[in-house]
Amino acid sequence: MEIRHLKYFITIVEEGKISQAAKRLNMAQPPLSQQLKSLENELGVTLFDRHTRKLLITEEGKLFYKRAKEILDFMNGSIEEVRELSEGTRGTLSIGTIASLGAKLLPERIRDFQIHYPEVQFQVWEGDPNRIMELVENRIIELGIVRFPINHRIFEMINLPDEPIVVAMSKKWNEDNTQPNIQLSELKEKPLMLLRRQSGTSMYNHEMYTVDMVKSACLNAGFEPKIICESSDIMTLLNWANHDIGIALVPKSAINLIPNTDLIFKEILDPPIMARPSALIWLKGRYLSSTSRKFIEYFQSDEIRKID
Repeated sequence: MEIRHLKYFITIVEEGKISQAAKRLNMAQPPLSQQLKSLENELGVTLFDRHTRKLLITEEGKLFYKRAKEILDFMNGSIEEVRELSEGTRGTLSIGTIASLGAKLLPERIRDFQIHYPEVQFQVWEGDPNRIMELVENRIIELGIVRFPINHRIFEMINLPDEPIVVAMSKKWNEDNTQPNIQLSELKEKPLMLLRRQSGTSMYNHEMYTVDMVKSACLNAGFEPKIICESSDIMTLLNWANHDIGIALVPKSAINLIPNTDLIFKEILDPPIMARPSALIWLKGRYLSSTSRKFIEYFQSDEIRKID
């Protein structure tokens, strides 16, 4: 039995006559009659009682019609589902992100992406850049949002907007509450807490992050920074800042990590300190799911708003 036989039978039932069904199927009447007889012989049952002017479906025919409709509906639904999966409208997007950008950039992009592809599900991993790159390279996730340095020989990437380093401090350290920004020189003798990139377990053994950049900026400004804490966990720095321990220097996107806080965030001026560049990455030469390809296309076609 072939799928076309089910289609023939369903059409005959719905039209009630072989002649009408043949017209609908765009075929001659005799071959259709032969196909119906062949189907009955294969099943070993009578599907229709033949009368002069019309066909009367039997109880066996009614049951077979119901099952045939279910089979065709399932088949057509499966075909449509596979097509949607191929087009990226269904499936699972597996993506990893660092905490700060995950709190700002990713929700905005996911929200907009889901509007266009509501059937897509998400698996989100969070960690430091080394961890995310390892997950991508080990094919546990397909996409990652990380900060530089990134090995261009291993990863393809789309660069994300630049963002500045800001201070996060409690009211205790906010000496001038009239200014939205802070001069770098004002950090002299202040207890600073800096973000250090955690050592990787493979080739991603990079430890330089805001520590090196802040030290260099301060030395160029003529003073040695008073660093009381270095941490690979940005939430630890923000939590300590919230408890008056010191001033945390973090990427501006980290503002979104603690939405209901009394922390004061100010951008550094004279000179400004920029966070390390970030990018959406995926493994070179790896087959990507259609869902991931759609997400990459979305990043490429939609102008990413700068973090503000």
